[in-house]
Amino acid sequence: MKNLFILVLLLALISCSKENVDTKDTSKNQSTEKTSKKDKKGKSKKEEEVVINVEATKVTTGDAVLLFKTTTILEADLESAVTSKASGIILKVNVEVGDKVKAGDVLAVLESDVQQLNYQSAKANYQKVLNNFERAKSLLKKGLANKESVDNLKFESQALKTRLQQAKLDLDFTKITAPISGVVTKRNIKKGNLIQTNTQVYEIVNFDSLQAVINVPEDKWNVFKKGLEVDFLFTSMSQKVKGHILRIDPIVDSTTGTFKVVIALDEGASSQYHLRPGLFGKTQIILNKHVSTLLISKNAVIREDDNAFVYEINQDNTVTKRNLVLGYEMDDALEVISGIEVDKRVVTTGKNNLSEESKVEVIEYKD
Repeated sequence: MKNLFILVLLLALISCSKENVDTKDTSKNQSTEKTSKKDKKGKSKKEEEVVINVEATKVTTGDAVLLFKTTTILEADLESAVTSKASGIILKVNVEVGDKVKAGDVLAVLESDVQQLNYQSAKANYQKVLNNFERAKSLLKKGLANKESVDNLKFESQALKTRLQQAKLDLDFTKITAPISGVVTKRNIKKGNLIQTNTQVYEIVNFDSLQAVINVPEDKWNVFKKGLEVDFLFTSMSQKVKGHILRIDPIVDSTTGTFKVVIALDEGASSQYHLRPGLFGKTQIILNKHVSTLLISKNAVIREDDNAFVYEINQDNTVTKRNLVLGYEMDDALEVISGIEVDKRVVTTGKNNLSEESKVEVIEYKD
């Protein structure tokens, strides 16, 4: 009996201990589950509050232009290689490289002793025969001379007059003159040099006649017109130089598939900017212009295949994706045909990190 009582007591103790363990495990599991739910809820709330720093700009209005871009080299339309029309020794050099000259200015002088003597002789012979001819005409009126002798004197005087004119030209050719106005760019002679006829002695360039020649693909034939505005940009200066299309070749070169376009600088541009032949520059031709249209920064636009969109910033700093229809493309901006309104703020820097659920804070930099 005693042993039976002890056995029942042991079984009761074991049962109570098991219940306590189960209760502790259940409480522990419930506590862990609550903690896990609480962590998940807090983490989700934290994710919803993420704010992305961005930079932004506004949609503006302005002129949109369709540009044709190429490169070119300036050349002078008026330039001349000055040659000597006489032979002889150079007695005097009047101009140097860099000097400005006008058409007709004497650049250099050759020896002219022989030419001077020939001129004086031709002049004397002509004057002698001319006087005889005038006297013979008077005698013919009085019947004291025959018509044949008078006619002979007339023809002789004409021949001698031609010789006099030739002698005068030969004398004038000993003075080398400028055929055009411009700047002396090369001198090939020195005082005391003996030169022959047709020797090149100077080069003169008129800087006011600077122009550019470009070759344009034939698919642009219908959009190029005489008088279109042109902008030049040279590495030696920051300002744009203005010009215009002067003429367009009427045919297309079948070997290259291009046509030639000549561009003239606007009046006074070459002297204002000290331009020179041989300068290499970028050329932009304005083929068409849309006035007072919507413009948006290129930095704001995201392109995907043939689609383009931006992220517009709302009043509550959320963003909305706007699909755009674009027009002309300039260096820094794009024309907007539709998809957004003027003065709307759009994201420029940080746009690739956004989605329509994003919230942003615009960072502004002060100068």
